[in-house]
Amino acid sequence: MPQPLGLRIQGARQNNLKNISLEIPHDRLTVVTGVSGSGKSSLAFDTLFAEGQWRYIESLSTYARMFLDRVDRPDVDKIEQIRPAVALEQKNPVRTARSTVGTATEVYDYLRLLYAKIGRVHCPTCGAPAVSHSPESIVNTLLGEHAGARALITFRLAVPAGLPPAELWATLTRRGFARVRIDGDILDLAAPAPADFGDRTAIAVVLDRVVLDPAQRGRISESIEAALREGGGQLAVEIVGGPTRVFAEDFRCSGCGAALERPQPLLFSFNHPLGACPECKGFGNVLKYDEARVVPDRTLSLADGAVEPWTHPSGRWYQRELMKAARRKRLDTDTPWEKLPEATRAFVHKGDGTFPGIQGFFEEVESYRYKLHVRVFLSRYRSQSICPTCRGARLKPGALAVRVAGLTIAEFTALTIDAAARLVGDLGLTAWDAVVAREILRQLTAKLTFLLRVGLGYLTLSRQTRVPPCEAPILADVVELMISIGNSNPRDRGCASDDGSLEFSAHLLPSHQLRATFA
Repeated sequence: MPQPLGLRIQGARQNNLKNISLEIPHDRLTVVTGVSGSGKSSLAFDTLFAEGQWRYIESLSTYARMFLDRVDRPDVDKIEQIRPAVALEQKNPVRTARSTVGTATEVYDYLRLLYAKIGRVHCPTCGAPAVSHSPESIVNTLLGEHAGARALITFRLAVPAGLPPAELWATLTRRGFARVRIDGDILDLAAPAPADFGDRTAIAVVLDRVVLDPAQRGRISESIEAALREGGGQLAVEIVGGPTRVFAEDFRCSGCGAALERPQPLLFSFNHPLGACPECKGFGNVLKYDEARVVPDRTLSLADGAVEPWTHPSGRWYQRELMKAARRKRLDTDTPWEKLPEATRAFVHKGDGTFPGIQGFFEEVESYRYKLHVRVFLSRYRSQSICPTCRGARLKPGALAVRVAGLTIAEFTALTIDAAARLVGDLGLTAWDAVVAREILRQLTAKLTFLLRVGLGYLTLSRQTRVPPCEAPILADVVELMISIGNSNPRDRGCASDDGSLEFSAHLLPSHQLRATFA
């Protein structure tokens, strides 16, 4: 007897199914439609998926089944040629407004690692690249760029408030130092100390005077190490007849010398205080009172109730105060809002010493935010606007100053998945960076490739997973699918068919049952 070519169901009576029998072809897109309550979910979930799940659990050992919930078989006479399936419910698992396609699919996690490992840090203020030096690199720089020149190696010493110069001179002399530099003048510590330091809070101590000759590399290296140790990781080398070079062991801007933060993965997380923009807390937008909501009808005058919240009982006192202030300042209360002078509108918004204005009104109401109805009332007059600090990038300036392939991590996530995959394949890294990022790039490429295979190359990585209701089920299922089977081995999950392909069933909409096969 020839085997059936598809999934055969006989006598299905689960829930409201009326002893139905049917055959569903394999490797085809099958859509189950019907009115509400007709049994679509009973057939797809409570019959097909339940039977496949029961058979899979029964194939496990008795010991393994001890840790799994008991699954009842559906009420059906016979099911033949059923394949392992993954059921995706129609719900959005996202719980936070910060969640994006990049974070939900773990692509953003690998991007954070990539930027922390090989990112090039720039100064948020002047844009110059950041540098950090070791004693060896400082010596190599001096001998390579100023070979043969005479130099003074100095370090900065803070002067304690109220300390007499004579006492400081004696302390430096006991420690073996012979000279200091103050306002460009070299002073010998053997000479009498000045009467006071004036307004100075620090002086430069001369640690060594050397000729930058490769033959004296050992002495120069020892002096550099001592200057870094005494100067708290910073030193200055004054080239006689040339510039003064400043070096630091910590991360600093090569232009303005500002201290910068070393990249780490948390610096690029808008879900963590270390990386989130302090203004918008990592959301990329802020809630502000919107004039279009406060004054919805711009054809109304102040006397007719142009300020909408003051037309309610709770705002009538403010409306009366507005009329009093208008008479006092001789403002026109009969002209439509859209034709009022800018100065008059500004007065209504900000008020003065006797009239609180719209801002004062909302500040007063916000003191009662612990009441639910007050929060609902305030939400009617607010709208989202791009954060003025991060401009929607969600991260603090230090994170946005790190670049890979000329892009910040915010600019990278603004790319579509298709464009991001192409960029990852052609970053133009140095040999060292390629070695450091090899495993990160391999995992990142695997994630992006999977998203491309399921047809999501048009989405941007920064797209929020909280989307309009009409799009939520599809995007939620994509996220769930990515989490469930994104990089796992099909055979390890018991979802591989005989030819090694990966099969899954996805419930995308109430009336859709999707079966797809990936080679």
